[in-house]
Amino acid sequence: MTCQKLFSTLSSLIIIGFLLISCNTSSTSETQENTSGTPSVNSGERKLDKKTFAAAIKKSGAVVVDVRMPGEFEQGHIEGAININFFDPEFKNKLLELNKKKKYYLYCKNETRSYRSMKFMEDNDFKNVFMLEGGYEEWNTPATQ
Repeated sequence: MTCQKLFSTLSSLIIIGFLLISCNTSSTSETQENTSGTPSVNSGERKLDKKTFAAAIKKSGAVVVDVRMPGEFEQGHIEGAININFFDPEFKNKLLELNKKKKYYLYCKNETRSYRSMKFMEDNDFKNVFMLEGGYEEWNTPATQ
């Protein structure tokens, strides 16, 4: 009979564990919009296509940030961009030194580093951070008719 009690107890613990995990997952999806009403990174609204990105960076006060390595930056970059190396040990500190009230437009080679940078900035109270969909590779792709 003790085996039956042990089995029953283990089964109950497993079911409770699954319930806790499923509750935790649903609560995180419910909090994907922050309190200011700004869409989260996951909404896709902060990933800008090449045309929209190009128009946005021409506006006054826009700061374009290239998060690629210095060697990549030197080989070519978007005009007016500043380079903050994603792999620099001080990278996060450098981002946190930026003015949170400005609009930032990030890009990297293809999207990975800029997405992670944008998410970090958003998590640290930057309200206007956007990224180039497809990265610098997409930027350099000729427009198709």
